[in-house]
Order: sequence, then C-alpha cells, then structure tokens
Amino acid sequence: MFAKLILKRGKSAKGYDREKISNETSFLGFISNIIAAALKVILYIFTGSISILSDAVNNITDCVSSIIAILGIKLAAKPKDKDHPYGHGRLEYLISLVVSGIVLSVGFQFLKTSVGKILHPVAISYPKSTLAILLMTVVIKFWQASLYSKVAKEIDSVTLMAQEKDSLSDTLITSVVIVSIVIEKFTGKILDGYVGLIVALFILYTAISLIYETISIILGRGLSDETKHEIKSKVSTYEGISNVHNIMVTDFGPDNIVVIIDAVLDYDLTLEEAHNIVDKVEREVSAILGIRLIIHPEPRGSGSKIINSISRDLRKIVRESLNIYSFHDIVLEDKKIFIDIDYNGDLVKKREEKDTLKKEIIDKLKSIYPDYEFEIKLDAIF
Repeated sequence: MFAKLILKRGKSAKGYDREKISNETSFLGFISNIIAAALKVILYIFTGSISILSDAVNNITDCVSSIIAILGIKLAAKPKDKDHPYGHGRLEYLISLVVSGIVLSVGFQFLKTSVGKILHPVAISYPKSTLAILLMTVVIKFWQASLYSKVAKEIDSVTLMAQEKDSLSDTLITSVVIVSIVIEKFTGKILDGYVGLIVALFILYTAISLIYETISIILGRGLSDETKHEIKSKVSTYEGISNVHNIMVTDFGPDNIVVIIDAVLDYDLTLEEAHNIVDKVEREVSAILGIRLIIHPEPRGSGSKIINSISRDLRKIVRESLNIYSFHDIVLEDKKIFIDIDYNGDLVKKREEKDTLKKEIIDKLKSIYPDYEFEIKLDAIF
C-alpha cells in the first residue's frame, strides 16, 4: 500500500520523480528503524542480552543508512553544471557503497559478538513479552524490505536495493535471536552464538555482494545479454537499418545511461536521409528503453571498387577463422586502409594473442593487396 502511494505521489506526465520517491521511501525506512531499535533497546534494559543489544545497534546503523541515502539521492539529483556536464548521478552508486560498508561493519561486529558468546555462553532470563516484541520487529523489517524492493524495482534504484538486502539481513538476525531464545527455554542449551556465527557470515556475504555489484557498475559493467538483444531487436525493426553491433555503455547514473551502437545503412543514402533515419531511431528507442541512445552509422556497400573487393576477401577470412566474428568501418585514406575487426574475446585474451591475430589478418590482406597499408583495430566480443 505504501509503495503504491509513494510511486503514485512521485509520478507525473514526464515519468517518475526518482528523488522524491527515494526520499519518501528512505524516510519511511528511517521511522520504522527507529521504532524497531527503540523496542530492542527497551528489551535489552530488562534482559541484559548482548544479542538483543547487537540487534538494536544494527537497527540504529540502519537509521544512519537511511539518512545517508536521503542525502546521497538529493546530491545525485543535482542538475549538471560546468564542472559536471553529465550530472551527479554516479553519487547514488557511491552512496550505495557507503550503505554496503555499513552492512559489512555490522556483519563483522556480529561475527565478533557471536564468537564471544560461543566461548563464554551465558544463560539469560527473558520476560514473557520478549518473543512478542521481537516478532513485531521482524514484521516491521520484513515490511520495510518489501517496501524497498517494490520501489527499487520500479525506479531502478541501486541504493534502495542495497537497503532492501540490509533489511532482509536484519529480519534474519532477529529471527535467529528468537530461535535461540526458544531453544534455550525448552532445552536449556545456549545455541545463539553458533547460529549467530552463521548469520554473521551471511551478512558479510550480502555486504560483499552489494559492494561487488556497485563497483562493477562504477567500473563500467556492460549490459546484460537480454538488454543487448532488446536494443538490437528494436533498432533493427526500422526501415533502412541493418546489422546492429558494437554496443558500448557509459553509465552516468540510473537516469543517465548512454548507449552507443553501430548500425549499417545503405551507402548511397544522402547525408540528410541517413541523419533523419538515425535521429528517429535514437529518439524513439531512447524513450521506450529509458536510455540515451547514440547511433554511429556505417555504410553498407561502397562506391569504391577496392573497398568492395577487400570486403569480399574479409568475409572469406572471417569464415576461415574461429577467432573472428565480423568486420566493419572500412575506411580508405590515400593508400592506407583502416578496418575494425570484431574478435572472440573469450578465446583471444593476452596481448601477444591479439598482436598475433592482427598480424595474421594484415599479412593475408597484404598478400592480396601489396600496394596498400592496413591498420587493424580489434574490438572484443564476449
């Protein structure tokens, strides 16, 4: 209910206001974390349980995470300026790293506490209301995770996804505390230290996964195969365009993802005709997929006999090689010919292997066209 309400409040004719939606979601998370932490602190006062106190401290760090998220999303939404012509969207990824770091630190703290309880187990007297209060906090955290999940998927927020995983981890932590209390009550065995150790390892795994995911985006992770296929399929449906390839991505933030592709058009189109086709495709596909699409047009065919002849020989070279997928961008300047070659990046990895592949292609072409010089650019396809 709250997720639908927040999304509805943040939606306009232009789409979602990500800053408004993210801030309201994080604020609700902040309030629910305060409630959960306060309930556990009250329980600690009456029981003296270290596991309950650790759980309470964990919720307090979540409050800090919510505040950091609100500030980070606000900064990320700042418009572009002279020093940042592509905006500040990547700040959202940095904030996600901070949130993940908090989860990591909590995991280590819980690991330390759990080991301490294994080495020095202490029986604790719990009031009858303990389980009811802890179950209430589990419900709060599970609701919180559900809220983060629904909103994050709708607006594609890495920061909210990080908070969702953090909330699920908190749910598991509190559940372990509940289980250990029940086991101690009926068997007299104190197992919460051992179970807590397993939970701590899970939290650390979650945090490391979040950090890896965010760093991967910052370093320039490519698109998924499904997204690549979707882009190629949509662009290829337009009349006048064929052989879409070489997809490159620059991620300046969830609202500013630039995708550059090469697409083949007939060489005898006028500049105006080619521009009109490309402009239409860029505009319409960008609106559909929520990206900024840029198309680099390449000619299909050529008015040059030598380029047509080289193209025929290159097709033969491609068929005979397991390491080459295709070629494009054949450009003739005086007696020098520039060619882009798409090669198998999974098979050809080392620099020496790339140099050898390039030399093989040049040697074959030179044997046929001794009067020309060739410069090969290799593009890895994975």
